[in-house]
Amino acid sequence: MFANPDRILLVSLAFLLLFILTVLGATIYRRAAALRRYRILDRNRERYGKRFRELLDEGKSVEEFSAFAFPSRSAEWHAVEHVLFGLLADRGYESAAVALFDRLGYRSYYERKLENRNIIVKSSAAEKLGRMRCEASTEKLIPLLDERNGEIVPITVRALSKIGSRQALEAVLNRLPDLYSRSIVSRKSIESSLRNFGPGAVPDLVRYGDQYVDPVSRASALEVLGVLGAPEALPFAFRNLGDGDSEVRAKALKLIGAAGGGLPPGEKDRVAALLDDPVWFVRLQAAKALGTLRHGKAEAALAKRLMDGNWKVRNAAATAIVLTSDNAIGIFLDTLGTTDRYAKESVCEEIQKTNFVYRLIENLVPPEGETYGKSRKILKIMASLGYGTPLREYLESGADDRVRRELTLVVQERAAS
Repeated sequence: MFANPDRILLVSLAFLLLFILTVLGATIYRRAAALRRYRILDRNRERYGKRFRELLDEGKSVEEFSAFAFPSRSAEWHAVEHVLFGLLADRGYESAAVALFDRLGYRSYYERKLENRNIIVKSSAAEKLGRMRCEASTEKLIPLLDERNGEIVPITVRALSKIGSRQALEAVLNRLPDLYSRSIVSRKSIESSLRNFGPGAVPDLVRYGDQYVDPVSRASALEVLGVLGAPEALPFAFRNLGDGDSEVRAKALKLIGAAGGGLPPGEKDRVAALLDDPVWFVRLQAAKALGTLRHGKAEAALAKRLMDGNWKVRNAAATAIVLTSDNAIGIFLDTLGTTDRYAKESVCEEIQKTNFVYRLIENLVPPEGETYGKSRKILKIMASLGYGTPLREYLESGADDRVRRELTLVVQERAAS
């Protein structure tokens, strides 16, 4: 009666043991096969890498590399592909590597893969074609921008930006509103890709930016132009300062701040006017731009923003004043004399962050005068609000004994008050 259950248990254990041994054996075999494959790949990569560089250094044309056109997916084929990507990273061999991808059949192989229905295979092929920078692949890649898959479209945008041709740029810009409306590719991804096209893309970014009706696309064009720091795009930025969309206004200011160093005062006044914009991040970009533009006439308007309801605007205004105004000490002292604790702390924070505090400390060198008195008052207020670290540091290791004596008095007065 108990014989059968015992036999069943033994048989089950035997099957389990056999299963474990089979899995273990398969794992060991796969690992050994992979190691062997990588050893072959490394050996071939070293051999072909050395040989390719020798031939290119000898001035051989790409037509003379036909002996290296191996069957696709063979160990040699993979090794040569690795070698060509390595050459691509070396400026001295870059153009030869692009030509060899074409000559040895890699471009045509991956272009055929674009027709595969498997989205992973297709995405991988698009990514490889972008890395190969073969301009001839542009027409094969462009139709993928119209697909509805959220994986293939961003990869295609990046691939086209790496190729960097005018045709690739126009294909992306022409579809920009549609790409955003479909929400299958992030703005960050598109803007990062557009930057890859470099300064040569500026005229087309301006032309398409002027044509875009939707504010998202126009803001993207302004953002990329701001990163590229393109002075020739400044008229486009000024045309958008009065736009109804707050993000467009902010991006226009960012572009002006990045590229408008040589603007006449009248144009800088137009930037200062946006310090009163109802949207905080527009005021923030206006303050940042004015700091970069060093527009002294904006001093009073920036001082007003030290009391802004948004702390980021207050900080940006304080930084701009340090960069712009010869009367920064007087402006800061006026704000520190108010009862607005948030505004006072923003000023103290920026005085530290911009190292303006060290100018104040240096002003404590006798003889005493107006600048000495104002600097001393500001340092005393900073110490009372908990921003006394630079003062203590100078007391410990400062070089001028006269300044250290003054700072000691400032700290003692603050403790006694």
